[in-house]
Amino acid sequence: MSHHPILDSWNDHVAPSSPCSVEDMHQRIARFGEIPASQRAFADTYLPGHERTLYSVIGLGVTDDPHFKPKIAAAEHFHVDYITAPVGCGAAMHHHDSEEVFVVQSGQWEVSWIDGTDGRQHTTVLNEKDTISVPPFVHRSFKSLDGQGLLISILGGKKPGRVKWHEGVAQRAKSVGVGFDEHGGAIQLPTLNPT
Repeated sequence: MSHHPILDSWNDHVAPSSPCSVEDMHQRIARFGEIPASQRAFADTYLPGHERTLYSVIGLGVTDDPHFKPKIAAAEHFHVDYITAPVGCGAAMHHHDSEEVFVVQSGQWEVSWIDGTDGRQHTTVLNEKDTISVPPFVHRSFKSLDGQGLLISILGGKKPGRVKWHEGVAQRAKSVGVGFDEHGGAIQLPTLNPT
């Protein structure tokens, strides 16, 4: 076969596979019924209107529950969670030190964010298969508009930092006795629990 630079360029585009046994790959499978789920993964879940279930799929992600572990621990530079919520419920205003991508798997979700330039809040509605990428350090919130949906959250970064809540969320949480223990876990003081 004659040599030609275009054909010879394949030398830079071919490589062998790294080892990955069947056992190794099985450690990287998350079957939906086996994914750990929590209704108290974040401090805001103690506040009315922010009830939701977080399914920790891949990577440590971010959570206010240091004991909540993902189904697939091995993740190099991203973290994936599934989220379900009753109608009108979802995450309160918060930010991460890494970008966060939301992909609507099903249902309809409203995503809001605060423009740090002027402090104005903006909102958009995402439908099935829509995607939004929220930059690091931008406060965002989301809620389910129909209570039937599944939202996928993908966080970038090797080890995302802790959630940082908007001041208004902190004030509401403190008023019902919600704070953090010495391990960073969100807890509610029993004497201030309104239920």
